[in-house]
Amino acid sequence: MTSMTSAATPKGVRRRSRLIEAAGALLLEGGFDAVRHRAVADRAELPLASTTYYFGSLEDLMAQAADYVCRGDEAAIAARGAALRRRRRGARAMADALVDVFVGADTTVHDLAARYEMFALAPRYELLNAVIADHHALLAGIHTDVLEKSGRHADPVHVRCLIAVEDGAVMGALGQQPAVPLVAAREALVSVIDVLAPPN
Repeated sequence: MTSMTSAATPKGVRRRSRLIEAAGALLLEGGFDAVRHRAVADRAELPLASTTYYFGSLEDLMAQAADYVCRGDEAAIAARGAALRRRRRGARAMADALVDVFVGADTTVHDLAARYEMFALAPRYELLNAVIADHHALLAGIHTDVLEKSGRHADPVHVRCLIAVEDGAVMGALGQQPAVPLVAAREALVSVIDVLAPPN
């Protein structure tokens, strides 16, 4: 168990942050298989023992890595959502806006693979599940904002359905060659958007 006094010192905070950042980078590069105590310590250029000192278990370290990746993902999504102009959008324009905000033209296939690996593994790990639940709640809120800015109805149940459509389309596209997740998500959304988020 980490000493709260030691972990709260400036040096402890910096070391823990370096380990979390290293774990997050490894997660993006190689998935959860890459997040191991030695690999994280080596990436952070810290002693191996520091990973067990600052984190109670490998699951704890994995959850912190996921949280780091999610926070970066959320910041990019929130910025794209905030930049979206307020105007009424038809079905095609609405699908385009959702894909631009929530998938992102600059998001790499590797980043998307890491995102959905986190989602798939969340039910197996309690700490990771809590991180992903918070992530989904925040994304649901941003979806609501984007729909309302576009003159669309945003019922919470239907917002969750829209997210499920997006996620399913992207995950399906990641298993194909070539992988074109933006196109897959756009085509899936345009066929359901007027049902799940009708114009106001």
